[in-house]
Amino acid sequence: MRDWKKTLRRASYRGVPFWVDWDDFSGGKRLALHEKAGGRVTELEELGLLTPQFDVTAYLVSDRADVQALALQTACLAEGAGRLVLPMDGGMMATCATFRRSRTKDRAGYIAFDANFIPWQIDAGAVLSPADISVAVSNAFVSAASQMASFFR
Repeated sequence: MRDWKKTLRRASYRGVPFWVDWDDFSGGKRLALHEKAGGRVTELEELGLLTPQFDVTAYLVSDRADVQALALQTACLAEGAGRLVLPMDGGMMATCATFRRSRTKDRAGYIAFDANFIPWQIDAGAVLSPADISVAVSNAFVSAASQMASFFR
């Protein structure tokens, strides 16, 4: 029997890691229904594909969840597409269209994000954007500063 926990990938967006509670992929076809007056048969016309979307409930849980949440928020607001990795799906270039951050007072150290990602067309030349590199560098800096501050507590 498959050990799912060992085969799922660690999720991330623009290099910012997070855990996934729930993810949902939607896609399909754009259709035009031609219904004629007095007719009994509807003619169906395919107009191409719907824009695929991933809805994700991500969460961060640790003593540094507030810092990690700020990094994820920054990644979601960065311009252009970034690399999105989900547990069951390979990495892809995607744009975070919308997100909502939430926390509750009774779950200190736990911060959730509901986000909507729109994948970009994967072309042979798709590479990391300057925003991805900038976010990754700033995440490393924030992490180093947090570790340094812990020495003085």
